[in-house]
Amino acid sequence: MKSFDRISSLHMMVGVLQAILAYGLFQSAELEVWPATHAAAYVPLFMLMVALPLAFYCASEAAAVRRWLLSLGLGLLATLIGLHQGLTAGVSLWQPEGYLGGWSPGRVGDYLQPALIFSLLVFLVAPAVALIRGRPQPTDYQRWIDALHHNALVLLQAALVLGLFWGLLYSAAGLFKLVGLDLLHDLIEQSWFSIPLITLVFSHAVSVAVRTRGVAEFLTGRARQLCGWLYPLAALLAVGFVLSWGVQGLAGLFDSGHAAHLLFWFVTLNLLLINLASRGGAEQGVQAVWLHWVMVAGKLALLPMMAVAGYALWLRLAQYGLTPERIWALLVWLVLSVMALGAALDALSSARGGTPNRLLPFSNVAAAVLAGLGIVLLLGGPIDPRRLSVESQLLRHETNRLSDDALIDFLRYQGDGYGLEVLTDLTRADTDGDKQAQRLALLARKALAGRREGSATLLDQVKDLPRFPSGSVLPTGLAQALGRESGVLSCNSQQLDLPDACLIRALPGFAGEQIAYIVLRRDGDSEMPFGRIWLPDADGNWVVSGDVGRAQDANGCPLDHRPAALFDAVVQNRVEFAAKPQPDLMVDGLRIPTNLWRNAPCP
Repeated sequence: MKSFDRISSLHMMVGVLQAILAYGLFQSAELEVWPATHAAAYVPLFMLMVALPLAFYCASEAAAVRRWLLSLGLGLLATLIGLHQGLTAGVSLWQPEGYLGGWSPGRVGDYLQPALIFSLLVFLVAPAVALIRGRPQPTDYQRWIDALHHNALVLLQAALVLGLFWGLLYSAAGLFKLVGLDLLHDLIEQSWFSIPLITLVFSHAVSVAVRTRGVAEFLTGRARQLCGWLYPLAALLAVGFVLSWGVQGLAGLFDSGHAAHLLFWFVTLNLLLINLASRGGAEQGVQAVWLHWVMVAGKLALLPMMAVAGYALWLRLAQYGLTPERIWALLVWLVLSVMALGAALDALSSARGGTPNRLLPFSNVAAAVLAGLGIVLLLGGPIDPRRLSVESQLLRHETNRLSDDALIDFLRYQGDGYGLEVLTDLTRADTDGDKQAQRLALLARKALAGRREGSATLLDQVKDLPRFPSGSVLPTGLAQALGRESGVLSCNSQQLDLPDACLIRALPGFAGEQIAYIVLRRDGDSEMPFGRIWLPDADGNWVVSGDVGRAQDANGCPLDHRPAALFDAVVQNRVEFAAKPQPDLMVDGLRIPTNLWRNAPCP
């Protein structure tokens, strides 16, 4: 009884630690304060919040001290990997007004994806390290397989309990609300209540599932029986699919565009059924002769399926280059190929009279080691998929296999920090006389304009814009107002003959004694802040007070007038001011505007 209470206390301690981290991260994101404003702080803390409790739950076979050290070690590794992910994360392309960071927790993929992938590493490694006592023994493998099955069932039971708990709470809240009592409903809607409660209920459910080990063992036995019944069917389907290639060919499979994806799933399910049915290769029940040969054929069929999946993946790489998703797919292919090769060799050994499944432990261990190393190397930086993908797409662009627009889109949306670095370099490159480089720099500036930079960066960009007439002074308040408009990042302030050139034109005496200002871009972009007239309001704040319309002839009809003509006219000082053609009415000092309805329509 005391040991059960001790186990429950340890799990509750872990749940409290996770609750503190989870609620702290949530609140920082809500209030837009540190660490939510810095990916290099938020991402590692989030990964620590996920990895440390999971490692503690999966290392239940270890003694208390060893268990804590193992959990802290994996938590530290998760934090270091999260630090790399945070430092190389991209920036949010759309941020709320007034947000001056460069990153936001709204980019869920920056921390959720690496946390989930690292959780797989924790799930595989934690029980293995917890069980090792000195030099590894053959019996350690079986204990590791049993621990994997046990941990999976424990986590599933805890997730089920958590779902039932919240279903009960929400149902009760709905019933109380029917009689006018909103307290429970309002309570569970509060983050300070719901977030810690989720982690605490889950940790307690894990402790209960661990203590009632007989349930997990019973479920493991039943799952083994069910998988043993299902696997012959999976083997027949695998053999039938491979034999169908001789009739249907492989063209339709490759033309689908997702052949590798479907083959990965099917092979994974087959391997999972094999390992669950045979307890990771340690057990093999008495089989009929026909069933034995069906299983041999099913294992052999996995190898050609992985070969076809590899070829399909290679075709995609040859056509479209590397992307982060395809690099992860390569790791999946390697891991599954090792397991499929082990299953095929085991099938050949079994066909010659050897003990069935005796080679599966070797391929399972090799695949687990390969998966663990791959996850650490890909997430930790040595072979970062985003960096490799950016290099691959740049090479494709240099060899004219990728258009300018496609390259910029990839760098912007999939390159993260590595793509951002390349985009920045493109905007600073020497493009004198090179039309393609000029276009690429223009596209890069427009891509960077879609993100919200720090106020200092934007303010510097505004101050670098040329001002007309020459010698015009830019008011400090106006510079700060324009410094909140990320569109100025797309401006080229050096070469006024390029489409992305921008300028600021002072309009003296535009509104009484006030000097108005207008921001123009040569390509005629009408998005903020271009083409807008800026004036100070009653409080001295610079605001948009109007815009520039289209050119008109003497009759007020619009002309086909190129926007670049106005930009060039400002640069050449050919702009004049003219009064409106018709006067307005003045009544007791009030202006009443007049508009003329023309008899003749415009051509």
